[in-house]
Amino acid sequence: MTLPTALVIGPMKAGTTWMHDYLEARGDVCLPLEVKETFYFDRYHDRGLDWYRHHFRHWDAARHRIAVEVAPSLFHSPDAPSRVRNDLGEVPLIVARRDPVARSWSHYMHLRRYGYTRKPLEEAVTEFPQILTASRYEERLEVWREALPEARIVELDLDVLKTDPDAYVRQLCDALAIPVTPVPEALAGESNKGAVPPSYLAAKFGRSLSYKLRSLGLYNVVNAAKAVGLKPLFFGRGSVRASAKPTEAERALLAERLGLGG
Repeated sequence: MTLPTALVIGPMKAGTTWMHDYLEARGDVCLPLEVKETFYFDRYHDRGLDWYRHHFRHWDAARHRIAVEVAPSLFHSPDAPSRVRNDLGEVPLIVARRDPVARSWSHYMHLRRYGYTRKPLEEAVTEFPQILTASRYEERLEVWREALPEARIVELDLDVLKTDPDAYVRQLCDALAIPVTPVPEALAGESNKGAVPPSYLAAKFGRSLSYKLRSLGLYNVVNAAKAVGLKPLFFGRGSVRASAKPTEAERALLAERLGLGG
């Protein structure tokens, strides 16, 4: 077993799923076993470092070059920076950048998709301040730099991924100090599209059930449910068609709340 020697800290909805899938496809990067995110540094820190280390029990020095977790919820977590410093030290950190308004809207739609809220945007940003907080890049980066002043922090822009995936991969691999491998064909042109759930109650139930199973360590049950195609029944199917777009008023609201003007 080992611990990560680098972290992708998010924020969510800015290309982190693509990063995870690329690193997973390589085969020489040790990611958490059976689960994409452990939520150790924000939700489950009280379970202890041995619990976290157990997620990397499949580490194989003959096969793996590096151990990494892609943990996008950490970027806006108030507790994560100090916990990372105390548990992992000054490890390299990767931050995913995206247009702040687009990222916030996508975050809001994510919360709707998974049954956290069905409130309109203006009410949701009050109930879930992370919709805005995670888009305040400079403010959050300052917190991370204060907590880990010696850590190398590399920012990767989603626009580069969209226009030149090979350049994006070179930046990612350089940040992790691993050799570049080509982008798998399955990931070419792929992006993590949002979706509209079939119903708020279905999404809320599916999310609650998934979290309960994960909290019990039953990752294999969750993965089996995904494999047989149950996820879209609760959360909808991600596609360009299914992704709701913000109105001009909603865009203006986000820009104003983020301090970006009109």
